[in-house]
Amino acid sequence: MKSNRTIFIGVVLLCLLIFLSLTGCWDSVELNRRAIVSGVAIDRGPTDEEKYVLSFQIIIADEISGENARGTSPVVVYKGSGRTMFEALANASRQTARFLSLGHIRVIVISEKFAREGIKDMMDVLERESETRLSSFIFISKGQPAVDSMTTMTTFGKIPANDLVEKLQTTSKQYGYNYRMEVDDIIRGIQIPGGGPIVNGVMVTGELDKKDNNDSLKNIDPEAILRVTDFAAFKEDKLKGWLRGDEAMGTALLKNKITQIPVVVSIGEDEYVAFIVYLSQVHIHADAKDAEHPVITINITEQAGLKESPNALDLTDPKVLNNLSELLEQSINDKLHAAVSAARSLKSDYLGFGEVVERENPRGWKQVKDHWDSIFATCEIKFNVDIVIRHTDMRSDSFQSKKK
Repeated sequence: MKSNRTIFIGVVLLCLLIFLSLTGCWDSVELNRRAIVSGVAIDRGPTDEEKYVLSFQIIIADEISGENARGTSPVVVYKGSGRTMFEALANASRQTARFLSLGHIRVIVISEKFAREGIKDMMDVLERESETRLSSFIFISKGQPAVDSMTTMTTFGKIPANDLVEKLQTTSKQYGYNYRMEVDDIIRGIQIPGGGPIVNGVMVTGELDKKDNNDSLKNIDPEAILRVTDFAAFKEDKLKGWLRGDEAMGTALLKNKITQIPVVVSIGEDEYVAFIVYLSQVHIHADAKDAEHPVITINITEQAGLKESPNALDLTDPKVLNNLSELLEQSINDKLHAAVSAARSLKSDYLGFGEVVERENPRGWKQVKDHWDSIFATCEIKFNVDIVIRHTDMRSDSFQSKKK
């Protein structure tokens, strides 16, 4: 009896092992049947029947590896159109012999025309689709079709989408106010009370008709350059305007996204001193006991290094450095004011002041959230900027100061 029971258990376990060995992914696709998509451009079609025009930048593996290279372009772009993004994807699949693999998309570029109509439907698809990643970078094509960014050959990389990502990463770490903006960041930005997301812009400069010509890269001066540009400011999911210069830099400061930026201050007629500002820390507080009349206080502390002083200033004198610190603080203060003024003129609280008020006074926020736009336009905002000049780089003074 006992032996029969043992045999029965053994047979059951053997069947289970056989069943487990037969399991697999129902939707699996072999690697050699996949077309790896590195970037997607989304343009507005001419009609509602072709509302979405999607351009897929597909990597040609043979040209990248070099083993079986034929000297052709390392990427190819296929297009599809339809009433929805999924229909456009299905349309594009008719042109390629492989399955479009969306799991490696690094860049998604949306045309300015489409962004002004609204992007929430696109974000819903990107969040819902199982293959796409929420870590893909989002850009808005400024004044050009989004497909231009997918068809521009670049000097430093064979794949234009990867080149664009690397440019953003470089400028975010050195001397720039642009920073990483992923799909997930845009979705959360759309949900900011009374505000919207901030998105990096991209554009192609130079000879647009030669942007996809590999021969143009043989010149010392490239004829078409793909570059990261201004900020696209949104209200909810619609593009409202572009931020550049002090407005963009002040916005990045208030978002606490600055790694280091160059700041130039004037010390006289045609005389300037250049600094690198780093270790920026921003704290935003709201006195919202009276939610109808909140007072927003912004405290920002930074450190700076003097990078260029083409004049006879005595940088060993503490008074000189203190005066330069005050000028630097005023310059940063001007940038913050410019950022707030731009947000108010666009009637969008993408800076997130409403979120601060909501945290400080949740009950009061419920009373003002429906007319927060009018409160944001007139509420009192205070700035407290404190900057310390930590060093003057390789020299404590200049040889020019010894010519006196």
